[in-house]
Amino acid sequence: MNADIIGGLLLVLVVLQIPVWWKIAALQRRIRQYDAELQMLKNDMRAVCDGSISIEEYKLSTEQQLRRLAERQDQTDFREPVSPTYNHAIKLVQKGVSIDELMAVCGLVRGEAELLMRLHRLN
Repeated sequence: MNADIIGGLLLVLVVLQIPVWWKIAALQRRIRQYDAELQMLKNDMRAVCDGSISIEEYKLSTEQQLRRLAERQDQTDFREPVSPTYNHAIKLVQKGVSIDELMAVCGLVRGEAELLMRLHRLN
C-alpha cells in the first residue's frame, strides 16, 4: 500500500509540474525571440555607427579639401599678375583712346572700360 501511495503522490506531483514545464518552455521561447531581436538591434546600431563614422570622415575630408582650395585661391589671388589685356588697356587709356576704341581693341565690356578710364586717364 505504501508503494501505491508513493506512486499516487508521484503522479500528482508530475501532473502539477506539467503547467510549470509548459510555462518554462514558453519563457524559453520568449527568451530566444528577445535574443534574436537584441541581435538585430545590435546589428542595426553597428550599421548606424559605421555610417556615422563614414559620414564624419567624409565631412572632415571635404572640409580639408575646401580649406586647401581656399588657401590655393588666396595664393593665386596674390600671385596672379594683372591680365595682359588690362595692362594693354591701361596703356591705351593713358594714351587717350576713346571708350569705344578701348572696348573694341581689348574686348572689354562698357563697365570695365569706364572703370579703367576713371582709374588711369591722365588729366
